[in-house]
Amino acid sequence: MHYSALATTTLLLGLVSTTAWAEVAENRTQICQPAPLWKINGTIPMAGTEGQVTVVALLKAILLMIVLFATSIGSLQKRLSHEGVANVSFMIVNEKTPLSRAMYWELKRHAPEGVPVYQQQILEPDVWQILNGDKDDFLIYDRCSRLGFHIQLPYSFLHLPYVEAAVRYTYHKDYCGNCSCQEEERINELAERWGRKEHLPSVKGLLVMQSVGSKELLSGCPTMPLSDRLSEGRSS
Repeated sequence: MHYSALATTTLLLGLVSTTAWAEVAENRTQICQPAPLWKINGTIPMAGTEGQVTVVALLKAILLMIVLFATSIGSLQKRLSHEGVANVSFMIVNEKTPLSRAMYWELKRHAPEGVPVYQQQILEPDVWQILNGDKDDFLIYDRCSRLGFHIQLPYSFLHLPYVEAAVRYTYHKDYCGNCSCQEEERINELAERWGRKEHLPSVKGLLVMQSVGSKELLSGCPTMPLSDRLSEGRSS
């Protein structure tokens, strides 16, 4: 089934707006907030993701669903890459129940190449709770590691247009606003199109002049690791 770009974007923004307002009413929304700190086996999966769009899938390793979800994520990756939507990172976080833990290696075995699968440990804080997530949720973070979209069931099934539309929208648009990483991506794309690196300062100047009514440059694209920035925020 094919959906027009306008129709898909309209449906997506309507869906997200409704969800966001419901969460705002309960004072629990994370939309446009930096990714919370979460660890698995001492690893911080979101560290170093600045500058790229990141998709976090919360999956429950069930035998009959593993191949379906793995194939669907792989197909989405290939479709995006083929159409020039590059530099999008996917990761999977498996549930921490005993049954899901027992199926971890099957999930990892069927995951698309380059997509890490993280297994929560029993004594660690529940990552799904930290992310306000549930089974089969997809969380899409922008280039500044802010949550742009949180797609939940039944809309997160990958045969529907919502997850793909959210990734595309986050890739092409600065949904939360004021993300200089988005500007850097535009600068790099234009420089590559011109094919000459020495044009890079001129391209950047052009983009600055195109900023209507803006008298200040965006704050620099964060390069400090997420864990360091969060630690710095706690100590200040």
